[in-house]
Amino acid sequence: MPALAQDGATADEPRAGSIYVAGFLGDRFGREQTLRGATPAGLPRVIETDAKDGLTGGLVLGAVAATGDWGRARVEAEFSASRNTLKRLNLNGQQRTLLEGSRSVTTEMVNILYDTPRIAERLRFTLGAGVGHGAIDYDTRYLVAAAGPEINIPTSVSGKIALQGIAGASVALGGGLELTTDVRYSRIARHQVERFNATAGTLDSVLSARYSNVVATAGFRFFF
Repeated sequence: MPALAQDGATADEPRAGSIYVAGFLGDRFGREQTLRGATPAGLPRVIETDAKDGLTGGLVLGAVAATGDWGRARVEAEFSASRNTLKRLNLNGQQRTLLEGSRSVTTEMVNILYDTPRIAERLRFTLGAGVGHGAIDYDTRYLVAAAGPEINIPTSVSGKIALQGIAGASVALGGGLELTTDVRYSRIARHQVERFNATAGTLDSVLSARYSNVVATAGFRFFF
């Protein structure tokens, strides 16, 4: 990049009010999650799950709010989706036979971001945060013992507050195009998950859960 700057290669500077579209793909890292609750009789139900890494992707519509010698401020609307497959499930400290398990997450966020002034005429670093709505679909089946009973957790939760923090970088290529990469920490507020005894056909317990994860992405940003 220094060589490009010395050769006089520069990229157009988007002005305040410039609109852009962006997209990204990445890895939502596997992470443990704990669900806690009890049956109507007061018997504890503590479920611990461990997930594999999963694909995540998102689309963004944004605008430059302000620019100056101090850098650049942006605001954007973002939609993202991801899915992680479970690799292990423990019930009350004992590993159980996992028949099927996944968590699918979608979020709609409003992000506010700060970009540093350009380094070597092309590189910027970014810090930002977002708030919005999150939804989680749980699709989990497991056996309490070899002969059963079979337990299902088919809950879909939506409308929960979602938060994220963003740290990343971008490289301007010219013509309004920037390549981007970032790391995000995302969190969805506490919610309830239903646990069914599929063998008996009854609701066994209602569990309380929180969701958080770390995502690494790469993508593009195109200014009009």
